Amino acid sequence: NNHLPKLKELKLSGEIHVNNIDVFCEKGVFDLESTRRILQAGKDIGLQINFHGDELHPMKSAELGAELGARAISHLEEVSDEGIMAMARAKCAAVLLPTTAYMLRLKQPQARKMLEEGVIVALGSDFNPNAYCFSMPMVMHLACVNMKMSMSEALAAATINAAYALGKSDTHGSIEIGKQGDLVVINSSRWEHLIYQFGGHEALIDYVIVKGKVIYQNERGGTMSSY
Repeated sequence: NNHLPKLKELKLSGEIHVNNIDVFCEKGVFDLESTRRILQAGKDIGLQINFHGDELHPMKSAELGAELGARAISHLEEVSDEGIMAMARAKCAAVLLPTTAYMLRLKQPQARKMLEEGVIVALGSDFNPNAYCFSMPMVMHLACVNMKMSMSEALAAATINAAYALGKSDTHGSIEIGKQGDLVVINSSRWEHLIYQFGGHEALIDYVIVKGKVIYQNERGGTMSSY
């Protein structure tokens, strides 16, 4: 009644730009009915639903997200089989966070079952005080080791599927004509080294390019190479 109308007003005036609405659907935080009311109210003012669910307890967040037409749900360590199937049918992305499950010693998300059921799986770092990880290569590595994803699946999950989870896959997430030129150039004969290598990625990444411009160049200048 207060925040969302004000948010809509600020959006319309151009003072802020916001795309998504998030709720932490969890025991002791927002219950399922509160989550439904908040997300629906956000959807009603044109926000995309992209929320936290089924992390510590099974809350039927996935089923709710599919019902409301959510773009993505994050965490999902405790998602139900019915929730996975509902997300697949609704084309709702599952944003899995390997660092969180690792650092908090949680049950690993069911990445393989999600992929087999046709869920769009994305990966994120969950960068925050309890998952203090800057490194997407490390996130992909953990996804392969702990969640049994292939390297190709992990790469797609960290790029084009992550862009899909934000509603930006038409402009971001893959190297294609007409898309924003964001990429890294690595010093290796095989792209898989970006995931296979365990740490030390500053020695592997030669260039970081954002919007077609080089914003970082490794001072080493390509003198090392991976076998």
